[in-house]
Amino acid sequence: MRTPLAIALLLTVTILPAQNRTFTDHGKDKLRFTLVLSRHGIRPPLTAASALDLHSYDPWPEWEVPLGYLTPHGAIAIHQMGSYMRLDFVRNGLLPAAGCPDSNEVYLYADTYERNIESTRNTFAGLEPGCDPLPINTIIPVQGVRDALFSPIPSSFPLPPKDISASDSQAAMGKDAAPFFSVTENPELKELAHVLAPDPAHPAAKPILDDPKPLAAASPLVEDILLEYVDDKPMSDVGWGRVDERMLRRLIPLQVKQFALTTRTPVSARTHGSNLMAHILETLEQAAQPSHNPSARPIPGAIGPVGTHLVYVSGHDTNLFNIGGLLNLHWTADERTDDTPPDSQIVFELWQNPKSKEYTMRLRYRMQTIDQLRSGQALTLANPPVEVELTPPGCRVRAACRFTVFDHAAHALLDPAYIKPDLQPTQVVAAAP
Repeated sequence: MRTPLAIALLLTVTILPAQNRTFTDHGKDKLRFTLVLSRHGIRPPLTAASALDLHSYDPWPEWEVPLGYLTPHGAIAIHQMGSYMRLDFVRNGLLPAAGCPDSNEVYLYADTYERNIESTRNTFAGLEPGCDPLPINTIIPVQGVRDALFSPIPSSFPLPPKDISASDSQAAMGKDAAPFFSVTENPELKELAHVLAPDPAHPAAKPILDDPKPLAAASPLVEDILLEYVDDKPMSDVGWGRVDERMLRRLIPLQVKQFALTTRTPVSARTHGSNLMAHILETLEQAAQPSHNPSARPIPGAIGPVGTHLVYVSGHDTNLFNIGGLLNLHWTADERTDDTPPDSQIVFELWQNPKSKEYTMRLRYRMQTIDQLRSGQALTLANPPVEVELTPPGCRVRAACRFTVFDHAAHALLDPAYIKPDLQPTQVVAAAP
Protein backbone atom coordinates (compact mmCIF):
# COMPACT_ATOMS: atom_id res chain seq x y z
CA MET A 1 0.00 0.00 0.00
CA ARG A 2 1.41 3.40 -0.96
CA THR A 3 1.58 6.03 1.75
CA PRO A 4 0.10 9.50 1.10
CA LEU A 5 3.64 10.92 1.20
CA ALA A 6 4.79 8.52 -1.51
CA ILE A 7 1.82 9.45 -3.68
CA ALA A 8 2.47 13.15 -3.16
CA LEU A 9 6.08 12.75 -4.24
CA LEU A 10 4.90 11.42 -7.59
CA LEU A 11 3.88 14.98 -8.40
CA THR A 12 7.53 16.01 -8.52
CA VAL A 13 9.18 12.83 -9.85
CA THR A 14 8.21 11.52 -13.26
CA ILE A 15 8.46 7.73 -13.46
CA LEU A 16 9.99 6.42 -16.68
CA PRO A 17 10.75 2.89 -17.81
CA ALA A 18 14.08 1.65 -16.53
CA GLN A 19 15.60 1.52 -20.00
CA ASN A 20 14.96 5.26 -20.47
CA ARG A 21 16.80 6.36 -17.34
CA THR A 22 19.58 8.89 -17.86
CA PHE A 23 22.33 10.18 -15.61
CA THR A 24 23.66 13.70 -15.32
CA ASP A 25 27.36 14.55 -15.25
CA HIS A 26 28.42 15.78 -11.79
CA GLY A 27 31.96 17.10 -11.82
CA LYS A 28 35.26 15.22 -12.08
CA ASP A 29 34.95 12.21 -9.79
CA LYS A 30 31.88 10.02 -10.04
CA LEU A 31 29.96 8.51 -7.15
CA ARG A 32 29.89 4.82 -8.03
CA PHE A 33 28.66 3.09 -4.88
CA THR A 34 27.14 3.87 -1.49
CA LEU A 35 26.56 1.72 1.57
CA VAL A 36 24.27 3.26 4.18
CA LEU A 37 24.38 1.87 7.70
CA SER A 38 21.22 3.26 9.31
CA ARG A 39 19.58 3.12 12.67
CA HIS A 40 15.90 2.19 12.47
CA GLY A 41 13.15 4.76 12.92
CA ILE A 42 11.33 6.03 16.01
CA ARG A 43 10.05 3.30 18.33
CA PRO A 44 8.58 3.02 21.82
CA PRO A 45 10.84 2.03 24.72
CA LEU A 46 12.14 -1.52 24.82
CA THR A 47 11.23 -1.80 28.51
CA ALA A 48 7.70 -2.31 29.79
CA ALA A 49 6.03 0.68 31.44
CA SER A 50 5.65 -1.32 34.66
CA ALA A 51 9.45 -1.38 35.00
CA LEU A 52 9.91 2.24 33.95
CA ASP A 53 7.28 3.35 36.47
CA LEU A 54 9.58 2.28 39.31
CA HIS A 55 11.84 5.25 38.52
CA SER A 56 9.09 7.89 38.40
CA TYR A 57 6.15 8.96 40.50
CA ASP A 58 3.79 9.41 37.55
CA PRO A 59 3.11 6.53 35.17
CA TRP A 60 4.85 6.66 31.79
CA PRO A 61 2.61 7.41 28.80
CA GLU A 62 1.12 4.68 26.65
CA TRP A 63 2.21 4.02 23.05
CA GLU A 64 -0.02 3.03 20.14
CA VAL A 65 2.25 0.18 18.99
CA PRO A 66 3.94 -2.71 20.86
CA LEU A 67 7.30 -2.24 22.54
CA GLY A 68 10.08 -1.75 20.02
CA TYR A 69 7.84 -1.41 16.92
CA LEU A 70 8.17 1.42 14.42
CA THR A 71 5.57 4.09 15.23
CA PRO A 72 3.30 5.70 12.61
CA HIS A 73 5.12 9.00 13.06
CA GLY A 74 8.43 7.15 12.87
CA ALA A 75 7.37 5.79 9.48
CA ILE A 76 6.74 9.34 8.24
CA ALA A 77 10.09 10.65 9.52
CA ILE A 78 12.20 7.87 8.01
CA HIS A 79 10.24 8.13 4.74
CA GLN A 80 11.45 11.72 4.59
CA MET A 81 15.04 10.51 5.01
CA GLY A 82 14.55 8.16 2.08
CA SER A 83 13.21 11.03 -0.02
CA TYR A 84 16.27 13.13 0.79
CA MET A 85 18.60 10.24 -0.03
CA ARG A 86 17.00 10.08 -3.49
CA LEU A 87 17.67 13.79 -4.09
CA ASP A 88 21.25 13.41 -2.89
CA PHE A 89 21.91 10.38 -5.08
CA VAL A 90 20.44 12.08 -8.15
CA ARG A 91 22.53 15.17 -7.48
CA ASN A 92 25.68 13.03 -7.32
CA GLY A 93 24.78 10.80 -10.25
CA LEU A 94 24.40 7.52 -8.36
CA LEU A 95 20.72 7.18 -9.30
CA PRO A 96 18.91 8.68 -12.29
CA ALA A 97 16.40 11.48 -11.92
CA ALA A 98 13.51 9.19 -12.85
CA GLY A 99 12.67 5.53 -13.25
CA CYS A 100 12.54 2.52 -10.98
CA PRO A 101 15.60 0.43 -10.07
CA ASP A 102 16.35 -2.90 -11.65
CA SER A 103 16.82 -6.01 -9.54
CA ASN A 104 20.54 -5.47 -8.90
CA GLU A 105 20.68 -1.70 -8.51
CA VAL A 106 19.52 -1.37 -4.88
CA TYR A 107 19.96 -4.03 -2.17
CA LEU A 108 18.07 -3.80 1.12
CA TYR A 109 19.22 -5.70 4.20
CA ALA A 110 17.54 -5.46 7.61
CA ASP A 111 17.80 -6.98 11.05
CA THR A 112 14.86 -9.24 11.84
CA TYR A 113 13.05 -6.87 14.21
CA GLU A 114 9.78 -5.35 13.01
CA ARG A 115 11.17 -1.83 13.43
CA ASN A 116 14.07 -2.60 11.08
CA ILE A 117 11.97 -4.24 8.38
CA GLU A 118 9.32 -1.50 8.45
CA SER A 119 11.97 1.23 8.57
CA THR A 120 13.52 -0.26 5.44
CA ARG A 121 10.15 -0.42 3.68
CA ASN A 122 9.40 3.21 4.45
CA THR A 123 12.88 4.36 3.49
CA PHE A 124 12.54 2.67 0.11
CA ALA A 125 9.08 4.21 -0.40
CA GLY A 126 10.74 7.61 -0.05
CA LEU A 127 13.80 6.64 -2.07
CA GLU A 128 11.90 5.19 -5.03
CA PRO A 129 8.37 6.68 -4.96
CA GLY A 130 5.84 4.92 -7.13
CA CYS A 131 8.03 1.85 -7.64
CA ASP A 132 7.14 -1.68 -6.66
CA PRO A 133 8.70 -2.50 -3.27
CA LEU A 134 12.03 -4.27 -3.49
CA PRO A 135 12.55 -7.45 -1.45
CA ILE A 136 14.05 -6.92 1.98
CA ASN A 137 16.74 -9.43 2.83
CA THR A 138 16.98 -10.64 6.40
CA ILE A 139 18.32 -13.80 8.02
CA ILE A 140 16.19 -16.86 8.50
CA PRO A 141 15.05 -16.63 12.15
CA VAL A 142 16.58 -19.28 14.39
CA GLN A 143 15.54 -19.50 18.03
CA GLY A 144 18.15 -17.83 20.21
CA VAL A 145 20.44 -16.86 17.31
CA ARG A 146 20.57 -13.23 16.23
CA ASP A 147 22.06 -11.92 13.00
CA ALA A 148 25.82 -11.80 13.60
CA LEU A 149 26.06 -8.54 11.65
CA PHE A 150 23.99 -6.72 14.25
CA SER A 151 24.21 -8.84 17.42
CA PRO A 152 27.33 -11.04 17.27
CA ILE A 153 27.58 -11.59 21.02
CA PRO A 154 26.71 -13.97 22.61
CA SER A 155 24.88 -16.01 19.94
CA SER A 156 27.84 -16.15 17.51
CA PHE A 157 30.82 -15.30 19.71
CA PRO A 158 31.39 -15.52 23.46
CA LEU A 159 31.70 -12.49 25.65
CA PRO A 160 35.29 -11.26 25.93
CA PRO A 161 37.06 -12.27 29.16
CA LYS A 162 35.80 -10.32 32.16
CA ASP A 163 39.21 -9.02 33.12
CA ILE A 164 39.78 -7.58 29.64
CA SER A 165 36.33 -5.97 29.57
CA ALA A 166 36.87 -4.56 33.05
CA SER A 167 40.22 -3.06 32.04
CA ASP A 168 38.62 -1.60 28.93
CA SER A 169 35.88 0.11 30.93
CA GLN A 170 38.32 1.23 33.61
CA ALA A 171 40.48 2.96 31.03
CA ALA A 172 37.43 4.88 29.79
CA MET A 173 36.28 5.88 33.28
CA GLY A 174 39.67 6.67 34.80
CA LYS A 175 41.35 5.32 37.91
CA ASP A 176 38.34 6.06 40.11
CA ALA A 177 35.12 4.93 38.46
CA ALA A 178 32.80 6.48 41.05
CA PRO A 179 32.99 10.06 39.71
CA PHE A 180 32.15 8.86 36.21
CA PHE A 181 28.65 7.88 37.35
CA SER A 182 28.23 10.52 40.04
CA VAL A 183 25.96 13.54 40.31
CA THR A 184 29.06 15.69 40.81
CA GLU A 185 30.32 14.94 37.29
CA ASN A 186 26.82 14.70 35.87
CA PRO A 187 24.81 17.53 37.47
CA GLU A 188 21.99 17.06 34.96
CA LEU A 189 21.07 13.92 36.93
CA LYS A 190 19.45 16.16 39.53
CA GLU A 191 17.42 17.83 36.82
CA LEU A 192 16.27 14.45 35.52
CA ALA A 193 15.46 13.25 39.03
CA HIS A 194 13.21 16.29 39.48
CA VAL A 195 11.44 15.50 36.18
CA LEU A 196 10.83 11.93 37.34
CA ALA A 197 9.52 12.89 40.78
CA PRO A 198 9.15 16.66 41.34
CA ASP A 199 7.41 16.41 44.72
CA PRO A 200 9.74 15.22 47.54
CA ALA A 201 6.68 14.02 49.41
CA HIS A 202 5.95 11.56 46.60
CA PRO A 203 9.24 9.94 45.56
CA ALA A 204 9.71 7.24 42.95
CA ALA A 205 9.87 3.64 44.14
CA LYS A 206 13.46 3.50 42.89
CA PRO A 207 14.87 7.04 42.70
CA ILE A 208 17.76 7.21 40.23
CA LEU A 209 19.87 9.22 42.69
CA ASP A 210 19.70 6.31 45.15
CA ASP A 211 21.21 3.99 42.55
CA PRO A 212 24.94 3.26 43.09
CA LYS A 213 25.42 4.17 39.40
CA PRO A 214 22.84 6.89 38.78
CA LEU A 215 24.17 7.60 35.28
CA ALA A 216 23.53 3.99 34.25
CA ALA A 217 20.01 4.14 35.70
CA ALA A 218 19.28 7.45 33.98
CA SER A 219 20.54 6.61 30.48
CA PRO A 220 17.56 4.57 29.16
CA LEU A 221 15.10 6.97 30.79
CA VAL A 222 16.61 9.92 28.93
CA GLU A 223 16.27 8.04 25.66
CA ASP A 224 12.64 7.26 26.43
CA ILE A 225 11.90 10.96 26.95
CA LEU A 226 13.70 11.72 23.69
CA LEU A 227 11.53 9.14 21.90
CA GLU A 228 8.39 10.78 23.31
CA TYR A 229 9.54 14.14 21.97
CA VAL A 230 10.60 13.06 18.46
CA ASP A 231 7.44 10.95 18.08
CA ASP A 232 5.51 14.23 18.15
CA LYS A 233 3.61 13.39 21.31
CA PRO A 234 1.76 16.25 23.02
CA MET A 235 4.17 18.22 25.20
CA SER A 236 2.06 17.19 28.20
CA ASP A 237 3.26 13.62 27.55
CA VAL A 238 6.92 14.55 27.11
CA GLY A 239 8.38 14.03 30.56
CA TRP A 240 4.86 14.60 31.96
CA GLY A 241 4.95 18.14 30.60
CA ARG A 242 8.14 18.93 32.49
CA VAL A 243 10.63 18.66 29.59
CA ASP A 244 11.01 21.05 26.67
CA GLU A 245 13.56 20.90 23.87
CA ARG A 246 16.15 22.96 25.73
CA MET A 247 16.02 20.68 28.75
CA LEU A 248 16.05 17.61 26.52
CA ARG A 249 19.28 18.80 24.92
CA ARG A 250 20.83 19.14 28.37
CA LEU A 251 19.80 15.58 29.28
CA ILE A 252 20.83 13.77 26.08
CA PRO A 253 24.59 13.77 26.88
CA LEU A 254 23.81 11.61 29.93
CA GLN A 255 22.50 8.87 27.65
CA VAL A 256 25.33 9.23 25.13
CA LYS A 257 28.02 9.10 27.83
CA GLN A 258 26.69 5.91 29.40
CA PHE A 259 25.96 4.24 26.05
CA ALA A 260 29.44 5.02 24.76
CA LEU A 261 30.91 3.27 27.80
CA THR A 262 29.32 -0.01 26.72
CA THR A 263 29.69 0.28 22.94
CA ARG A 264 32.50 2.66 21.92
CA THR A 265 35.44 1.57 24.08
CA PRO A 266 38.21 -0.31 22.20
CA VAL A 267 37.41 -3.86 23.35
CA SER A 268 33.65 -3.42 23.03
CA ALA A 269 33.92 -1.84 19.59
CA ARG A 270 36.27 -4.56 18.28
CA THR A 271 34.37 -7.52 19.65
CA HIS A 272 30.92 -6.25 18.70
CA GLY A 273 31.82 -4.34 15.54
CA SER A 274 34.51 -6.36 13.74
CA ASN A 275 32.13 -8.73 11.98
CA LEU A 276 29.88 -5.99 10.64
CA MET A 277 32.84 -3.87 9.56
CA ALA A 278 34.52 -6.84 7.86
CA HIS A 279 31.44 -7.43 5.72
CA ILE A 280 31.13 -3.72 4.96
CA LEU A 281 34.74 -3.77 3.71
CA GLU A 282 34.06 -6.84 1.59
CA THR A 283 31.02 -5.09 0.12
CA LEU A 284 33.13 -2.03 -0.74
CA GLU A 285 35.88 -4.23 -2.20
CA GLN A 286 33.33 -5.95 -4.42
CA ALA A 287 32.03 -2.57 -5.61
CA ALA A 288 35.57 -1.27 -6.23
CA GLN A 289 36.34 -3.91 -8.86
CA PRO A 290 36.97 -2.41 -12.31
CA SER A 291 33.71 -0.88 -13.49
CA HIS A 292 31.89 -2.54 -16.40
CA ASN A 293 34.23 -5.51 -16.05
CA PRO A 294 32.42 -8.65 -17.26
CA SER A 295 34.86 -10.76 -15.27
CA ALA A 296 33.96 -9.14 -11.95
CA ARG A 297 33.19 -11.84 -9.42
CA PRO A 298 31.26 -11.85 -6.15
CA ILE A 299 33.46 -11.42 -3.10
CA PRO A 300 32.58 -13.87 -0.32
CA GLY A 301 30.99 -12.06 2.58
CA ALA A 302 29.87 -9.03 0.57
CA ILE A 303 26.36 -7.73 1.22
CA GLY A 304 24.45 -7.76 -2.05
CA PRO A 305 25.33 -8.83 -5.60
CA VAL A 306 27.97 -7.55 -8.02
CA GLY A 307 26.82 -4.41 -9.83
CA THR A 308 24.72 -2.99 -6.99
CA HIS A 309 24.89 0.81 -6.70
CA LEU A 310 23.32 1.16 -3.24
CA VAL A 311 23.31 -1.17 -0.25
CA TYR A 312 21.03 -0.06 2.60
CA VAL A 313 21.58 -1.81 5.94
CA SER A 314 19.03 -1.24 8.72
CA GLY A 315 20.59 -1.79 12.13
CA HIS A 316 20.66 -0.13 15.52
CA ASP A 317 22.30 2.64 17.51
CA THR A 318 24.64 0.02 18.97
CA ASN A 319 25.95 -0.72 15.47
CA LEU A 320 26.67 2.93 14.73
CA PHE A 321 28.40 3.30 18.11
CA ASN A 322 30.46 0.13 17.51
CA ILE A 323 31.60 1.24 14.05
CA GLY A 324 32.25 4.77 15.31
CA GLY A 325 34.42 3.40 18.11
CA LEU A 326 36.18 0.86 15.90
CA LEU A 327 37.13 3.43 13.24
CA ASN A 328 37.65 6.25 15.78
CA LEU A 329 34.98 8.39 14.15
CA HIS A 330 33.41 11.29 16.03
CA TRP A 331 30.80 13.81 14.99
CA THR A 332 29.00 16.84 16.34
CA ALA A 333 25.63 17.37 14.71
CA ASP A 334 22.67 19.48 15.81
CA GLU A 335 24.79 20.55 18.80
CA ARG A 336 25.14 16.95 20.01
CA THR A 337 28.34 14.92 19.99
CA ASP A 338 28.38 11.23 18.96
CA ASP A 339 24.60 10.93 19.35
CA THR A 340 22.75 8.34 17.24
CA PRO A 341 19.03 9.27 17.20
CA PRO A 342 16.46 7.37 15.11
CA ASP A 343 17.17 7.41 11.35
CA SER A 344 20.84 8.40 11.84
CA GLN A 345 23.35 6.98 9.36
CA ILE A 346 27.02 6.32 8.68
CA VAL A 347 27.42 6.61 4.91
CA PHE A 348 30.28 4.88 3.03
CA GLU A 349 30.86 6.23 -0.49
CA LEU A 350 33.13 5.07 -3.33
CA TRP A 351 34.03 7.79 -5.84
CA GLN A 352 35.97 7.08 -9.04
CA ASN A 353 38.18 9.30 -11.14
CA PRO A 354 37.07 8.87 -14.78
CA LYS A 355 40.65 9.09 -16.10
CA SER A 356 42.76 7.18 -13.57
CA LYS A 357 39.87 4.86 -12.60
CA GLU A 358 41.15 5.12 -9.02
CA TYR A 359 38.60 4.93 -6.22
CA THR A 360 38.52 7.29 -3.27
CA MET A 361 36.66 6.76 -0.02
CA ARG A 362 34.35 9.27 1.63
CA LEU A 363 32.59 8.84 4.95
CA ARG A 364 29.67 10.89 6.19
CA TYR A 365 27.47 10.94 9.25
CA ARG A 366 23.86 11.98 8.58
CA MET A 367 20.99 12.67 10.96
CA GLN A 368 17.78 14.63 11.23
CA THR A 369 17.64 17.42 13.78
CA ILE A 370 15.40 17.02 16.81
CA ASP A 371 12.95 19.47 15.21
CA GLN A 372 12.98 17.63 11.87
CA LEU A 373 12.23 14.32 13.57
CA ARG A 374 9.42 15.75 15.67
CA SER A 375 7.75 17.64 12.83
CA GLY A 376 8.23 14.98 10.15
CA GLN A 377 8.90 17.89 7.80
CA ALA A 378 10.01 17.35 4.21
CA LEU A 379 13.76 16.98 3.77
CA THR A 380 15.06 18.60 0.60
CA LEU A 381 18.33 19.94 -0.80
CA ALA A 382 17.23 23.31 0.60
CA ASN A 383 16.21 21.79 3.94
CA PRO A 384 18.59 18.85 4.37
CA PRO A 385 19.35 16.71 7.38
CA VAL A 386 22.62 17.47 9.15
CA GLU A 387 25.64 15.91 7.44
CA VAL A 388 29.16 15.73 8.86
CA GLU A 389 32.24 14.74 6.85
CA LEU A 390 34.26 12.07 8.64
CA THR A 391 37.95 11.25 8.23
CA PRO A 392 38.47 7.60 7.21
CA PRO A 393 41.16 5.66 9.11
CA GLY A 394 44.60 6.00 7.51
CA CYS A 395 43.64 9.26 5.81
CA ARG A 396 44.13 12.97 6.42
CA VAL A 397 41.44 15.45 7.40
CA ARG A 398 39.74 17.07 4.39
CA ALA A 399 42.04 15.28 1.95
CA ALA A 400 41.24 12.76 -0.77
CA CYS A 401 41.50 9.24 0.64
CA ARG A 402 42.41 6.36 -1.66
CA PHE A 403 40.10 3.43 -1.04
CA THR A 404 43.04 1.02 -0.88
CA VAL A 405 44.55 3.07 1.96
CA PHE A 406 41.32 3.09 3.91
CA ASP A 407 40.72 -0.60 3.22
CA HIS A 408 44.13 -1.56 4.57
CA ALA A 409 43.86 0.69 7.64
CA ALA A 410 40.35 -0.49 8.50
CA HIS A 411 41.25 -4.18 8.16
CA ALA A 412 44.09 -3.63 10.63
CA LEU A 413 41.55 -2.49 13.26
CA LEU A 414 39.48 -5.67 13.12
CA ASP A 415 39.71 -8.62 15.50
CA PRO A 416 39.76 -11.83 13.38
CA ALA A 417 38.49 -13.85 16.35
CA TYR A 418 35.16 -11.99 16.09
CA ILE A 419 34.56 -12.35 12.36
CA LYS A 420 32.32 -14.89 10.63
CA PRO A 421 33.58 -15.15 7.02
CA ASP A 422 30.15 -16.05 5.66
CA LEU A 423 26.86 -14.25 6.06
CA GLN A 424 24.08 -16.18 7.72
CA PRO A 425 21.45 -17.70 5.39
CA THR A 426 18.91 -15.10 4.38
CA GLN A 427 15.28 -15.05 3.37
CA VAL A 428 13.31 -12.44 1.46
CA VAL A 429 10.55 -10.67 3.35
CA ALA A 430 7.42 -10.43 1.26
CA ALA A 431 6.52 -6.97 0.04
CA ALA A 432 3.99 -5.09 2.13
CA PRO A 433 0.42 -5.25 0.72
